[in-house]
Amino acid sequence: MSPVAPAEVDARLVARLRGAGLRVTPQRLALHRLVAGSPRHVTAEALLREAATELPGLALPTVYSTLELFAELGVVRRVAAPGAARYDTDPSPHDHFTCVRCGQLYDLDTSAGRAAARRAAESAGHQVEAATVVVTGLCVSCLG
Repeated sequence: MSPVAPAEVDARLVARLRGAGLRVTPQRLALHRLVAGSPRHVTAEALLREAATELPGLALPTVYSTLELFAELGVVRRVAAPGAARYDTDPSPHDHFTCVRCGQLYDLDTSAGRAAARRAAESAGHQVEAATVVVTGLCVSCLG
């Protein structure tokens, strides 16, 4: 699979922003290029450091609000894991494992836990919008 051209990445975001009646800003475009590059779990602080050369005046609250906007638009997904807020650049439904020692976040290739959590919530009478599972423990690197 070949990498997506920056113009195509920009066009996707522009369409989503305009479709939601929102402004297209240089900050949103630059941050989107960074998160659209490859699947990963990023913090706002790390993204701010990455964007520093292109956007030297960028402030952390702007990065947070942009990531939250991207989550609302379905561009990224906020992962409810211990520690700093993490944003998964792969917004497709999947579960995670997070290490309680080093804080590393890993994708899990399963939907079994998510399906069970969804069924349990629905059987209790709740209306489910989304289900995600975050498993915590010690990663293989911290065990070794």
